[in-house]
Amino acid sequence: MCRPHRNAEKEITGYRHHFVLASVVGGDLILPVDVEPYGPGDSEYRAGQRLLARVRQNLGARFISYVVVDGEFATAPFLHAAGKAGWPVVARLKENLPELLRAAEKRFRSQPPALEFRDGTDRVEIWDADDFDPWESLQWETVRVLRYRQHKPDGDVVEAYWLTDLSSRRISRRCLYHMAKSRWHIENEGFDDAKNRYGLEHIRHHHERSLLIVWLLTCLAWKIRVVNQNEATRKVRRRAKLVMS
Repeated sequence: MCRPHRNAEKEITGYRHHFVLASVVGGDLILPVDVEPYGPGDSEYRAGQRLLARVRQNLGARFISYVVVDGEFATAPFLHAAGKAGWPVVARLKENLPELLRAAEKRFRSQPPALEFRDGTDRVEIWDADDFDPWESLQWETVRVLRYRQHKPDGDVVEAYWLTDLSSRRISRRCLYHMAKSRWHIENEGFDDAKNRYGLEHIRHHHERSLLIVWLLTCLAWKIRVVNQNEATRKVRRRAKLVMS
């Protein structure tokens, strides 16, 4: 599971370790569920398929409403695996699917936004269509693509494209936007917290089983802290409500 990191002189200066993290998002609690490591000769999206199957077995289909993933997972095998598990997918659309991305860019940039609304202090524009052709290996009838432009108060604009098999009859544009944005909880309240607060990157033993145990124990400690912190916050709010009433 160790990937050597070499300098310009080809000397090994350290090792990198990779895993896929599944986390519950979309609500008040962002909770890690499981991890799946992958080493040389393996890939992130293959590890993601293994993890998806295990989560499906351990939690069941009804526990999860949708799967949200980054663009690296927007591959036909992973999307098919999610569909087999019974879950729709919301995936970032990036340059790894150039034909679909170019088609969406061409169409949406010649059209006004289909929806505008406020998200906190931000102004959001939405473009949406669910009749794009799937790429050759994707066994979907059509692909829905959503584009959003998020205008920040300081003038910055955040733009992203997303693809999904959720039809417009089932999920509104605004809901799909929030589902796509929930992917950042995995990054911000997931990997960042695990690395900065729990020392996830400081691996002392490089045996495959040791790596997995350290990662799982870290996720367990992280989950316990989040649940306890959430309960403490709820108690403070209840006290504040009592004082104000």
